[in-house]
Amino acid sequence: MYKLLIADDEPLEREGLELMIQRMLPEQFRIFHAENGRSAIQQVEQQRPDIVFMDIKMPGIHGLEAIAEIRKTYPSMKIVILTAYDYFTYAKEAISLGVNEYLLKPVKKEQIVAVLHKLVAEIAEEKKMREAELETKEKLAQLYTLNETTFTLFLMERIDDFAGKQAPIELNRGFALTVQLETLPKEKRVLEQMKDYAKSSGECLCSPLVGHHFALFFQTADELEEKTIPFAQRLLKQLEKLGQIPLKMGIGTIQSGVDGLKQSYKEAALALYYLPSFSRVQHIHDVPLTENVEPINPLAIETHQSMIEQVEVFLHENYHRDLSLEEVAESVHLTPHYFSKLFKKQTGQTFIDYVTKLRIEKAKELLRDERLNIKEVCYDVGYKDPNYFSRVFKKWTNLTPKEYRQQYSKDN
Repeated sequence: MYKLLIADDEPLEREGLELMIQRMLPEQFRIFHAENGRSAIQQVEQQRPDIVFMDIKMPGIHGLEAIAEIRKTYPSMKIVILTAYDYFTYAKEAISLGVNEYLLKPVKKEQIVAVLHKLVAEIAEEKKMREAELETKEKLAQLYTLNETTFTLFLMERIDDFAGKQAPIELNRGFALTVQLETLPKEKRVLEQMKDYAKSSGECLCSPLVGHHFALFFQTADELEEKTIPFAQRLLKQLEKLGQIPLKMGIGTIQSGVDGLKQSYKEAALALYYLPSFSRVQHIHDVPLTENVEPINPLAIETHQSMIEQVEVFLHENYHRDLSLEEVAESVHLTPHYFSKLFKKQTGQTFIDYVTKLRIEKAKELLRDERLNIKEVCYDVGYKDPNYFSRVFKKWTNLTPKEYRQQYSKDN
């Protein structure tokens, strides 16, 4: 059923027109009345009619003024002027306002029916076109999302091939950001809102969530790397506000083309991997890496494990070996000096103290097993000289290994 508004200052005209339409076209229209221009505007706002029959000469706001006001909000609404005045100036203004029909009173029934049939057909066709347009847009959006997902995963080297497909954006110059979520959002829409905000900040592509992180590939005409850092800091602050989730971010260098964006993503991933615990944003240029850095294990990023956490796991597995600061720093491709400072800031201990404490704690565990002699314990925790081991153990515990074993046996 369609909505029809009849605006006329003569009640008999309105009622007569309604009666005629209901008889000629039964159960097709729900009809509303307006006695002047102001009332017509209000009824349009409240009822949103499909068709308006408007008289011109009415008290207060006349018909053409009311139509002009209605057109501001509803430019495609079907409007028919129904008037006794055959003035050229009125007709000319009506045309400028996009009026669909201009009928002169008295109007024949056949004219009214013909006009309504025509307008209803137009409305039905426009609705059909809108639905087809929305369906096309939806399909294109789905295709774009699929294309964007596939392409970003290709840049992240999660899939091997993108041949024969069109990139979602023109590839000129750009850089990658990796965004790490400390916790995953409870609702999917939160992540989508964060990605939408990122896209409103500049032309970019967003990857799907991989583990606890996703990647952003921004286009830029700028060549100054230092500008990407304050940009990333501002973006991170806004994304945290939107998601109510603590975030960390790595920044790659500005590159060109597919291979360049792949390289920028690797750099952003490395910057995130080496991000100190006391920082939230890091550019790859701020990481003093050694030469020939191999790509990091993707699992480390997916589980949002930091470089220091990886080092701690490595030390727990290798404390029994003769470990040096230089060897461990090299294993994570950092210069020894930077690694030493970073390790101290993040763990609160020097590298030597951390390893020594780890070895002493492991020695305590082994000393509780009386089947092992002290020399075996010494070798098992990475010391080659039993005397040196005893001195270090006493320094950390105020007891010699023998005294510690005796005290443990006495207490248990």
